[in-house]
Amino acid sequence: MKFIRDILTGIDGQTYDNIRVGIAAALVTAIGAIITQLVKGQPVDLLAFGGAVAAILGAGGFGIGQKAHTEPGGEP
Repeated sequence: MKFIRDILTGIDGQTYDNIRVGIAAALVTAIGAIITQLVKGQPVDLLAFGGAVAAILGAGGFGIGQKAHTEPGGEP
């Protein structure tokens, strides 16, 4: 559980970061959609899935990078 907390919290390790929680929720949703398609026997478009994951991680990384300027001890 500490591992998950470390991933989802900010620099202080106590406050949950909205961006990181949003990224986690979006990834769980994307993976859940793929699993649902597989269970129902529907075709899975892995190229679209890869694009969605890339967009989630890219936008999330950009958001975390921009937020680093507002955190104590972050870049000026």
